[in-house]
Amino acid sequence: MNDIFGTDGIQIFRNRAALSPRYLPDRLIGREKQVTELASLMRPVLHHGEPANVLISGIKGTGKTTVVKFLLKQLSTNIETKDLSAVPIFINCRKISTTSKIILEILNKVSPETEVPRTGLSMGKYYRALWKALNEKRTTIIVVLDEIESLKDKNVLYELSYAGENMSIEEDIFIGIIGISDDIFFYAKAENTVLSALQYRNIIFPPYSEEDVEQILNDRCKIAFVEDAVDKGIVSLCTKLSGVEHDCGKALTLLERAGTIADISNEERVTEKHVLLANEEMGEKDLLTSLENLPINSKLVLLSIIRLTEELNDKVTTGQIEMLYRKYCEQMGTNPLGRTSVSGIVSEFDMMGIISAPVRSRGRHGKTRLVSIRKKPKKIEDILYMDYRLKELCDASII
Repeated sequence: MNDIFGTDGIQIFRNRAALSPRYLPDRLIGREKQVTELASLMRPVLHHGEPANVLISGIKGTGKTTVVKFLLKQLSTNIETKDLSAVPIFINCRKISTTSKIILEILNKVSPETEVPRTGLSMGKYYRALWKALNEKRTTIIVVLDEIESLKDKNVLYELSYAGENMSIEEDIFIGIIGISDDIFFYAKAENTVLSALQYRNIIFPPYSEEDVEQILNDRCKIAFVEDAVDKGIVSLCTKLSGVEHDCGKALTLLERAGTIADISNEERVTEKHVLLANEEMGEKDLLTSLENLPINSKLVLLSIIRLTEELNDKVTTGQIEMLYRKYCEQMGTNPLGRTSVSGIVSEFDMMGIISAPVRSRGRHGKTRLVSIRKKPKKIEDILYMDYRLKELCDASII
């Protein structure tokens, strides 16, 4: 028990942090255009000017947050060197989503000595406290709102954008907003009044190319692992397993997890075996998360599919699924969805890859879906029964 952490064994990691999503590399690959454009929109701050409002969109794993943090770091260095009164502020809206908490976070960065109650004030008083602090400190701010789609009230964008127009802050003090979203349709769904107030520039991050992801992983490997600790072809395999859109974040997580498996096994190298095990683990974790968050009706439809395919040992129709689903709803005292909605849920599970549900023609009787399970049915069933509401259906007959 002298070495319970295994530090006396084979060491394959040199600096594991290089594989973390929070790691900021010294260079950014495949994002030169976006870096140049975003830097030009931030640059006015360095000349006592007004930064542009920017809305950044792109699917997950395209480097949006990394690029913004990289530029904020460079901007902070320039602000300090030039002794400017400007403060970049990074906020993740999944963690800080209400208007009052956002204002308090900004206040904490701009004027940490200002004491404002965390609860109990009207929203107007929170805003007035912020305007007062900015005016007293003579401070321009750039507020980055990551995962902006998680904001509880989008009107905070309007209030921050119009602070100067409403003369809430002095004429030589500015507020810039940078929004980041994985939802490429977020800005189309947002209030038009909010977007018009922002007068924003839109920057789209396309998916990385396969070559970009491989180059990123190779760079990180040199930092994260000791020399020759990663088999040839591992980077390419992680890239291919990251999906058709080449999710760089997933590829890095896969590489880190494969390294962990090899490290725990006290093996000298990360091999294909470790990557495939890591991929299986990640797939099960993603499946668990997605199933846990399903609405109750979706869970009942999926449970109906599993129980029918187990009992009948064959493909089942949407009609059979709907009948058992309605029986489960009756047993639980839940109002059932209509036939179209049930069919829509089946289609969603098909797109998720959990089931196979091709449409088959029945001649003059129309069309139907023949449904079968793709993933491990027992594993999925166990996950569904983790919902206490479904436990009473565990031993229920499907007849």
